[in-house]
Amino acid sequence: MPSLAAFEDDGVYTRRVTRTVEAPAFAAFQNRVEDGLRWGVGALVEDAEDRLLLVYEDETWKLPGGGVEPDESRQTALVREVREETGVTVTPDELLAVTEVTLTDGVRETGFHFGTYRATPAETTLTTDPGLPGEAIERVDWRQSVPENCLDCELLQRFR
Repeated sequence: MPSLAAFEDDGVYTRRVTRTVEAPAFAAFQNRVEDGLRWGVGALVEDAEDRLLLVYEDETWKLPGGGVEPDESRQTALVREVREETGVTVTPDELLAVTEVTLTDGVRETGFHFGTYRATPAETTLTTDPGLPGEAIERVDWRQSVPENCLDCELLQRFR
């Protein structure tokens, strides 16, 4: 896994984030990391009206995105994840930020990298059935501004 310094040398914004999660969520992420999850990706997508594409899950607004499968590139995963979660097809643009994410349940730790990309939408029509079966995505929306209850609000505001 490349170090954050390698991305900084390329002019990419980098940061380290530690999040405490409940034991079941930690176990799920730890299993994914043990199964090969090294990267997650998210897309900062804005339409022609400067609206931001977000998904609402677990009482939090988030960028659409998810895990990179072992056989796919980060850009391929980004296109797949945005389409699965929102119904919108995107073209990945520049890598904006790389976050070294550490998850803890208060005792154990696990981690992965997360790449935030800017992406251009091919259309703005949203799915009426967001996410895949079993995902907790309640809705998807084009938002005029970054909501307060948004994961990584500061990061989104930095790049809007």
